[in-house]
Amino acid sequence: MPLEDLAQNRPQEENRRSTRSRITRQKLIAAASKLVVEKGINSVSVSAVAKAAGITRPGTYYHFKTREELLEAVRNQTDHLLVKTFKGSKDDKYLYSHAAELAAEDQDTIHLRIQRMLNQGSRDVIIRSRQRGFTRSKRENRLRPGIDPDIGAFISSTSLLSSFLAASEFTQNNRRHRQAKIFGRTNYELLFFGALKKETLENWPPLPNYSPINKSAPAPKIERSTLNAKEAKSLATRELLINTAMDLMAEIGEQAVSVSEVARRSGITRPGAYYHFKKKEDLIKAVEDKLDKELIYTLDRSFAKRESFNEISDLSGEDLSLLKIRIQQMLRDGAKGDPLICHYRKLFIWHQQQGHLREGLDPNMTAIITASASLMGLYLTFHGIDSKASRKHVAQKFRNTYKTFVFDGIFNAENRLEWPAPPEVE
Repeated sequence: MPLEDLAQNRPQEENRRSTRSRITRQKLIAAASKLVVEKGINSVSVSAVAKAAGITRPGTYYHFKTREELLEAVRNQTDHLLVKTFKGSKDDKYLYSHAAELAAEDQDTIHLRIQRMLNQGSRDVIIRSRQRGFTRSKRENRLRPGIDPDIGAFISSTSLLSSFLAASEFTQNNRRHRQAKIFGRTNYELLFFGALKKETLENWPPLPNYSPINKSAPAPKIERSTLNAKEAKSLATRELLINTAMDLMAEIGEQAVSVSEVARRSGITRPGAYYHFKKKEDLIKAVEDKLDKELIYTLDRSFAKRESFNEISDLSGEDLSLLKIRIQQMLRDGAKGDPLICHYRKLFIWHQQQGHLREGLDPNMTAIITASASLMGLYLTFHGIDSKASRKHVAQKFRNTYKTFVFDGIFNAENRLEWPAPPEVE
């Protein structure tokens, strides 16, 4: 082949190699995201990701020399996809549904990003971006009276959770994308108008009662005074292991919990831990029983009462780890199985029948968005605040902002003319 032809072909060959390299890198990042979601971050290694992606180990190490480089690439990709989405753009036709559209295509990425938001709280780059936008909107008189800019940003950022829950209701791709459009339409209405007609509030008949999906009765409490020293010590050890497992679940997720790691963190010998819990599943079941029977029912009822907006329980004393685990349970159970979302759904269907719900709102999607906002919004509001007095103060701000969000929306309705129209639902 003449030298001139070789010179002309070289750029084309380099472009092909570059394209193959980008595709390979993307496959590795996608496999790492999936592995983190399914098995926890501790399961990620360069070799494990290579196997999951079907890429040779030398090929994988060409792109990522260390596990940390790979995890950083996963983090950077999710931020690149979502920060731009959450900043918003008047030219973005998917402005109200972009996160839901992403969740419809790649649930693992959104699930992973939710976990990062839970870990970072108000330090999260998405939330900081939203806070700057809300502060600017407050300055320009675009926010509804009663919306605190920081807490409004927290509530708005919970659309990451509600997007995931909305999209994961269905397995078919076309159904998920239709859900994304319904999400966008509902999100638009809630942002500018709220969900419920304020003028009907005084005439509401009694609301439907909260009833949990799991109706198992609380376990009877054992009086320590009736136990001998050996039994009391055994019970104390079991409780320590369960409480340590709860902390670990809140920190790194259920997937990464093991009996041996819980034993190490609690200062119990491995044989002592395995005496109480033979396998990981036994330990997780004990934690879930404790949450369901002692804590979650009370917590969910407190949130359920928020729908009346008359007697709102003070949740400022709730443990942040508990709130985080409750959000993770919501992620696991999904919109169809979570008791709080199911109760909200029942309420909004009831409000629709009573004529309280605004026209055009989907009761199911409204339930998903507002339940996510109440639970995760409070968690983000409390994140980084240890003082109970400070929590009580911000809890009041949260209540006022959340109530305004549900009845009036977040932004002044006239501003909607400057932004894209909501998506059309076939």
